[in-house]
Amino acid sequence: MIVLEVRQDQGAIAEFTVRGHAQFAQAGSDIVCAAVSILVYNAINSCERFGNVVLKVVDDGKTMRCLVPKHHSQTIDVLLSSMVYGVEQIADQYPDHVSVRFR
Repeated sequence: MIVLEVRQDQGAIAEFTVRGHAQFAQAGSDIVCAAVSILVYNAINSCERFGNVVLKVVDDGKTMRCLVPKHHSQTIDVLLSSMVYGVEQIADQYPDHVSVRFR
């Protein structure tokens, strides 16, 4: 199962972690994994491109942890909230394969 764990600070996303595998299909053919991956990578890249913020990303191949600078624009909040919403929508469709948790 893919788990997206989101930590908020004063209503804004301060950090998120993605770990696990969807195991919906074989590697390379897993549409659930592909969907979550594109949402996460697009959000990170969009923060840099449109929000002028480089997020601190640590990816060991099993877990990706992303730290958001404390002082950032509303654009970053919207981009990251959109990512979380997208993953929540996937989790609604594939609850045995994706989970979103807030802490």
